Amino acid sequence: MKDFWEQVEEARAHKRGIESALKKFLASTAIIGAAVICAGFYDGDQVRVETVYTVQPGDTLWSISEEYLQKNTGGRRYILEFKEGIKELNPWLVDSKEQVHPGDKVTISYWIKKSEVESR
Repeated sequence: MKDFWEQVEEARAHKRGIESALKKFLASTAIIGAAVICAGFYDGDQVRVETVYTVQPGDTLWSISEEYLQKNTGGRRYILEFKEGIKELNPWLVDSKEQVHPGDKVTISYWIKKSEVESR
């Protein structure tokens, strides 16, 4: 019969083995989950389009973002992400607190499917 401390050590070793297997399982699950999520973002070959938009009366950065987000057919993008991308291309928008005025020139980039370019 094993003494008490041998049994305790066996129980601890068993617990470490279970913890190790659980960590490997969780890491594998996270990697597979990330791959599945990222695979959903790929929608074929894409082409980046960059254009300059002249602000019209009544335009806001949000309304411009909504308009050009509709043209972004190359993959999933969300309105806030798209708006931040416009601010990144136009640093003056940060200084102006996102206020645009008629006549301002705003550089915008978006992605379209390569097949759409080839069909034009």
